Amino acid sequence: MSVSDISDLQVDRRSLRLARLYYFLLYGGGGFVSPFLNLFYVHQGLSGTQIGTVTSIGASITLIAAPFWAHRNAHWRSPRVALQIFVVLNALSLLWISQQTLFWGVAIATIFRALFTSSIFPLSDSMALTVSKARHTGFGSIRVWGSFGWVVFVPLSGWLVQQTSLQTSLIGAFVVLCVASLILFPIGARNFTVPVVSDESPPRFRLVVSKLLRNRSLLGVAAMIAIVGIANSGVAQFENVYMQQLGASNSLIGIINILSALVEIPCMLWADRLARRRGPYLLLLMAMLIFAGTRLLVLLVPSIPTIMVTEAFTGVSYSFYTVGLVHFISEATTAHETRTVLALYTVTLANLVSILSSPITGFVFDHLGARSLYLIAGVGYLLAWVGLQTLRQRAEPQTP
Repeated sequence: MSVSDISDLQVDRRSLRLARLYYFLLYGGGGFVSPFLNLFYVHQGLSGTQIGTVTSIGASITLIAAPFWAHRNAHWRSPRVALQIFVVLNALSLLWISQQTLFWGVAIATIFRALFTSSIFPLSDSMALTVSKARHTGFGSIRVWGSFGWVVFVPLSGWLVQQTSLQTSLIGAFVVLCVASLILFPIGARNFTVPVVSDESPPRFRLVVSKLLRNRSLLGVAAMIAIVGIANSGVAQFENVYMQQLGASNSLIGIINILSALVEIPCMLWADRLARRRGPYLLLLMAMLIFAGTRLLVLLVPSIPTIMVTEAFTGVSYSFYTVGLVHFISEATTAHETRTVLALYTVTLANLVSILSSPITGFVFDHLGARSLYLIAGVGYLLAWVGLQTLRQRAEPQTP
């Protein structure tokens, strides 16, 4: 082995360690604020309909911004710096939201957040895929550290919120995300760029979309994302509020929100092995069935203990869904297409659905209560499973 090979090996090892630490802090920052953001809005006097409208506004901006930023990645002189800027702007937007007391103030801050931060996860996942391939490990071996971060920071945030106020969760997330942006500096710059293969050039956005529409399995996955986004919107927005209505304290809500992440830690690695042996499509099918079961169980037995049990099972289904989706898109696209398709599927499509569903589910929450949202979610996951099965290709997905 030459000196240059040894040097590259050391860089790859360091990049893998730092990528894991970055995911730990990135998802840890999200865990610091996510369980308490809608509780903060309720505390500030926003109704369910207003909260849904804020979500829809952010989704509208993200719908346009995410594929634009992801597609521009091939033309940036320093994609790593761009990702760092997006992470810092996300942190600043949370600090801005923490100072708002009126609906329109929250809405404007949300627009700022969505405009500049919509490509963080597609670009981060693309970097993680590159790093994991260089070290011959699975994507789940990096993504699992995001679950570690969630497990550590959610209860910490819950305890701090209990001692101080809900505003603390947004300020704490600001600090953690700023540190995450610094972790990106030592990661090898080549992990943020797409390697050029012979005369291959970045494809046009319109051509990528046209090719996706001709792939039956990719259409099935798109249908799954759309159906799940509509059906699960209410539970995603108001489950923590529902737990508070059932008598849970802020500290207990924080603990419940880490149960899923605790299960994800071994399941992410398990999902990686299953994806290689059985294919990622099977993981998506299994995830839909488990998700459906957890939602319908809460509908039938609405209580804090039931939600705690279902959160644990959600860790299994979320691991299958996350790893399965990223592996599937990676296998079904070329290197230049992966970032764009990740942005289209995980951000643009998801937010297009959110634009339509968030205000409606907020209205349902206001008038029918949170329990009805679990029925909608359970039925939606079953329909998504049917959609996957209907549009499934017998052969492995072909590169568009």
